[in-house]
Amino acid sequence: MPRSRRGNQRDSDNLVELVVERIGARGDGIAEHDGEAVFLPFTVPGDRVRVQLGARRGGGREGRVVERLTFGGGRAKPPCSHFGHCGSCALQHLDHASYRAFKLGALHGVLERVGIDPGLVLSLRTVAPARRRARLGLMRPHDPQVLARVGFRERFRHDLVDLSECQVLEPGLFDLITELRLVAHDLVPPGGTAELTLTRTDSGVDMLVEASEQPGLGTLEALTGLAENCDLARIVWRSRASEIYVVERRPVRLVLSGVVVPYPPGAFLQASQAAEAILVEEVLGGIGRRRPVLDLYAGLGAFTFALAAEGRVHAVEGDERTAAALARAAASLPGVTTERRDLARNPLLPEALAGYAAAVFDPPRAGALRQAAALASSPIPAIVAVSCNPATFARDAAELVAGGFRLERIMAVDQFVWTPHLELAAVFRR
Repeated sequence: MPRSRRGNQRDSDNLVELVVERIGARGDGIAEHDGEAVFLPFTVPGDRVRVQLGARRGGGREGRVVERLTFGGGRAKPPCSHFGHCGSCALQHLDHASYRAFKLGALHGVLERVGIDPGLVLSLRTVAPARRRARLGLMRPHDPQVLARVGFRERFRHDLVDLSECQVLEPGLFDLITELRLVAHDLVPPGGTAELTLTRTDSGVDMLVEASEQPGLGTLEALTGLAENCDLARIVWRSRASEIYVVERRPVRLVLSGVVVPYPPGAFLQASQAAEAILVEEVLGGIGRRRPVLDLYAGLGAFTFALAAEGRVHAVEGDERTAAALARAAASLPGVTTERRDLARNPLLPEALAGYAAAVFDPPRAGALRQAAALASSPIPAIVAVSCNPATFARDAAELVAGGFRLERIMAVDQFVWTPHLELAAVFRR
């Protein structure tokens, strides 16, 4: 018999004493209560805590620590004063050894589940915590005397943490937060919110504002002033009704392996430029001089243009704007061809793959199951798989191995420092 809503409320109000057993895939400590997992952010194995149970999610329940009774090992002092409230970083409280063990342990676990030897994983590559792209929330209070909040959301909640410092943003992006607070009263009404995507490009900072309503004249003037005062390259306002280029002070572009690529508002870009350089290096090393190469889920061409220095490359991308930007950048390069194609729904089949000496694929978090199956059935002799999701990577890798590929090595890159996310690049050969 289902529990009543009132019964669920009483259960949520109860305090229970739990011991954290492990850290889960999303970086939360996990304890057990009445046969189900309880997710406890910012805890470590061995912590004994008093917890208020919350909503159910993902096969367990959220939990809020109200008192720490004893502390487990492997802790470090978090470098940011917002840690424990801000949901951007989940793992600043782990010491160096525990942090690395968690990052690689999570990857080893998913590989073992599909029968892949975790010994193929190389040492963890780390980069400085400096994101050139971030999505922040903005909230204007009802009280006109109170400044707006700008920052990341709390773990499990929609409340914004008003950032006074940030260890993971590039300084130029963080410096914009103060200016955004000052103009917030001109951007949204009292109690209103907006989402801001800030991207540092080779032209300067690009800002995409996403809000429910279209901007009025005062908002447009305030944004134009912000762009001038902060030397922003472009501001675009996206609402349910339309997308408005508020100001574009210079063409927004990236330079990838010497090729100028237009940057569409909000387009995907590796969050760390240093991590992108490591991935490009691994792709080049894995492919070698084999040409022609197929670059699947090519994005704006970070791998395409690096590979083009040695011969012909065919780049395939599904997003309309990204594919158009890629095609425009490649138009003057005789060795690069492009194609817009939704590879999740319409993968390239083995007969279309037969003419290529190597392939690269870098899908979104959902992975590339159908395309991996087609690659496994093709005669292509070498593949480099890049992934931002170890679980779907393991699934796709198992498909390639079942098709006759030998997995040579896996490189893990800690691009999103202090989060559970991990970037991978793996080399497969026949």
